[in-house]
Amino acid sequence: MHEHVVTLQAPSDRMLHLWFEPWAEGLGFPPGMVIELRASSLLEGQLEIDGTEERTAVYGWPGSTLRVFANGEVVRSFDQAVPDVITSLSVKETISMLFGPPPIPTPEEGAAVGKKAWWRFWR
Repeated sequence: MHEHVVTLQAPSDRMLHLWFEPWAEGLGFPPGMVIELRASSLLEGQLEIDGTEERTAVYGWPGSTLRVFANGEVVRSFDQAVPDVITSLSVKETISMLFGPPPIPTPEEGAAVGKKAWWRFWR
C-alpha cells in the first residue's frame, strides 16, 4: 500500500478553502487550523496540489482514496477510489479538460468545517 501525506495550515487571516477532485467536493477551514491529507492506494502516486489565493485544489491519483483530518480528527473520507483509467494526462489535466477549473467560493459561501459546505449554496 502506498501512502502520501500532506499537511496544510489555513492562513492566520482568512479561511482555507479546499476543493477535492475527482470527488467534486469542497470544505472551508477557519484561520490557523492545521489540515492533514492522507491518501493511499495500491498504485504508486501522490496528491497534486494547485493553490490560488481563493482556493486550493487537491487531486488524487488513479486508485487513491483520501481522508481529511482537521486538528487530528477525521472530517471527511473519500472512500471511492479515483478511477484507474489509462491516460497520458494527470487527474488534474483530465478534470480541467472535462469540467474546467475548480470553483472559487464567494465570502457568502464560505462555511467552516461542521457547517454547510461552501459549494452547496442551493441547499
